[in-house]
Order: sequence, then structure tokens, then C-alpha cells
Amino acid sequence: MKIVTIIGICALTGATALGCSGSSGASSLGDLTGDDSGATGSSSGTSSSGSTGTSSGSSGVSSSGSSNGSSVTSGSDGGISVTTGGDGGSALNDPETDLTQTKTIQMDPFPVPANQEVFYCQTFKNPWAKQVDIKTYDLSMDTGSHHMFAFYSPNATDGAVAPCAAGGLTFGAFTFTSQSPKVTQTYPTTVGATIPATTGFNMMAHYVNSSSTPLMAHVVLTMYVGKAGAVTNHVGVIFDNNARMTVPATGQPYVSTQSLAINQDVNILTASSHMHKYASLFVSTATPPGGQPMPLYTTTAWDEPKATTFATPLHLPSGTIITWSCTDTNTTGTTLTFGEYANTNVMCISVNIFYPVADVNNPVLGSAIGGF
Repeated sequence: MKIVTIIGICALTGATALGCSGSSGASSLGDLTGDDSGATGSSSGTSSSGSTGTSSGSSGVSSSGSSNGSSVTSGSDGGISVTTGGDGGSALNDPETDLTQTKTIQMDPFPVPANQEVFYCQTFKNPWAKQVDIKTYDLSMDTGSHHMFAFYSPNATDGAVAPCAAGGLTFGAFTFTSQSPKVTQTYPTTVGATIPATTGFNMMAHYVNSSSTPLMAHVVLTMYVGKAGAVTNHVGVIFDNNARMTVPATGQPYVSTQSLAINQDVNILTASSHMHKYASLFVSTATPPGGQPMPLYTTTAWDEPKATTFATPLHLPSGTIITWSCTDTNTTGTTLTFGEYANTNVMCISVNIFYPVADVNNPVLGSAIGGF
């Protein structure tokens, strides 16, 4: 593992060993409490990437970013700017960003055996040793990655990479997650993600190796910090999970639906989903009090779904009901149940980035059960 401080184009590198046990701050699925609103009912039934500027190797992280690869923007001035370059993108020219505070954390490389899925975790102490506001997250992972989380970890200490104690159901408060191997996510003007002074990270990565050859996985996350006073709106995540879903072995499309109300006014920046390999359709809607359902997000992609970015943040008043559904077709001959494995379980999760959060220490709204 390497932690890198980037000052302009120079890097000061220090190596320490990090880990996934002890004071990670992340809990197993079902342990998250916090800003949890009540369910309003549920039902089920039938019915270019560019170069990264990071060197993924056991020797550490490169100090300078590269901009030689393509960088395809799916955001706009009003919402989060999301690129597929994984190279820092607009953070390098963002007037709200203090480049002298940039930090990179890198998980120690870990093995992914042939034809297996693995879940590895590693904790990192707060690399700034103070409270900061993140303006840009810049992620680089290898081929074979399925998703990652940067969970908040109160009073985290450094330790070594290890299989996650709770496997793929590891969960906790967070503001950044990705289902793509290379992502640069920049928040709009005045908006950022607060990392409290005593809070570090528990990095969690899920890799799926569908080949007959073992691979070595690398996960590198660079964080660009806002200047003092630049961030006045703090982001969080509405994470809605249908953890009780099952899909019968009918061989026909089966729809699982869940609804949950939010308990505060929010402004939605992006909307996305998470599903597993038997899924073919995700749909989410938002129904304001006394109003009609409006579309939030739709996709047919179970792997690496592309998020919708709202050019103007979508305002939803307190009491709005978010409804999300997944269509799965079970051809296995046995019932599929909720679980962490992309190849043998099902999941149906609605993920929406919003501001403002009421508590920067726990910026998650939604169901009390998490985990990809």
C-alpha cells in the first residue's frame, strides 16, 4: 500500500501496511442504522477508458496523472461531472480544489483465483489528519473488478489487506462507490463530500475472475480536496436495497419491487442501480407527496451500469417515495436468494447521490441493509 501526497506534479510517498479488521467502522449487512426512513410497502410478482496516471503495481503509485487516454463526460455543469478517464479530469483545473492537499490511497495487491469471486478489504487512517471536503474522487482498478466502496471508518488505523470479514455484505457509511474500473467523479460548485477529522476509510473491492487464469488485483483511489470554505453543501447517498428478495426457478422474467420514503428534502445529483447476472431490467421512480411517479433511472445493464446525471439537481421533498424494481430470469433450477455473489445470487439496489446531508458522519439515507 502507498499513500501519496500530490503537490503540483510532485509526490511525497510514504508506505505503511494497512488492513480490514479491528476498527474498520464498516459493519455486516443489516447493521447500518442512522438516517433510516420507514418502508412504505413492498411487493413482488412475475410479470473509453483512458490511461490512469497511476501505476498499478506492488511498487506503489505514480505521482503524476496522464491525460493521453480518452475522457468521455456524462455529466454537466449542474450535476456531478463523471468521466471514464480515471485521470483526475476537471479536478486539475477546478478553482475550488486545493491541489496541495491531494492524497492517493492504494490497496495492497491481492490475488483473484481463476473462476472465482473475492471480496478484499483494507483500512486507512485519515490521510490528512483533519476534516476535509472532497471535490473529486479518481478511481483506477483492473479488469475483473465488479465494484468497490470507500466506506467511512471512524478512528481507523492502518493495517494489511485481507479478505473482508463480512464478505461481500460488508457495509457502512460512505460517499463514494463505483461499478466501473476507471472513474473520475467531480462534484459541482459549492458541493463536496466531508471526511471528518477522526474518520479514515475501509476500502472494499469485489473482483470476479471469469477466466481460467489467476489475476492480481489493484485498487487506487485519489482524492482532491476543496479549498477552505469552498464547500457549503455536503453530499450523501440514498442507498435502497431489497435484501429480502428471492427469485423462483420458473425460467420466466420475475419482477421484484420495493418502496421506501425519504425523511428529508434532497437534491439528487445522480441516479444508478446495482444488479446481478440474472437481471435484465432495473427501473426506479420517485413519487412526491400528493404527486405522480416520475422516472429516476432505467437500465438493462447488470454490470457497469452508466449512471444518470441530472444537469439541474432533481429536488425531492421530504416524504417522497422511491420505488425500485428488478427483473430477473432464473434458469438455474433452484430458487435464487439475495446475496453477495454476482454469479449465484440476486440483488436489486437503487443508488442516488444527493445533497444536503444532515449528518456528515453518516451521509447515508435509505434502507438499513447495505452491501453490493
